[in-house]
Amino acid sequence: MNDLPMADARNDDQARKRTRAAVTTRNLASASNNTRWNELITHIRALDGWRPSYRSKSVDGTVSNWDVEWFYHLPFPFEAVEWFDIGLSEEGPFIGKLLPRESIDHRNEILPILEKIGFDFEQRGDVVRIWGYLPRSYDDFAPQ
Repeated sequence: MNDLPMADARNDDQARKRTRAAVTTRNLASASNNTRWNELITHIRALDGWRPSYRSKSVDGTVSNWDVEWFYHLPFPFEAVEWFDIGLSEEGPFIGKLLPRESIDHRNEILPILEKIGFDFEQRGDVVRIWGYLPRSYDDFAPQ
């Protein structure tokens, strides 16, 4: 049995009412669901050695800081996630003070999974944005 929280963790009636009120007030339409979010969470948690950074924006307007902890720090419940950004690269190993660290690109590992799951997403630079709600919000998203 897996005791790790999933997309619907901490979703009580009060939180659900607040989320639905914000969605209704802002006239948002759902673009994702707990099944999709759970597929993503499960896939990322199973990665060996690297987990991407992420941040999110809640339907109430709160934008999180970037984080890399995929077990307990995620924006639960995901029902309230307007968008979810994932970093597609990581710094390579430290090889010396005078040599710059290389960037390791993981887009070929992450983008096909998002496509397979069926998310509405867009990639810009080394960040991919997944929309939990429509219309798409480009707040604080890298220019094209």
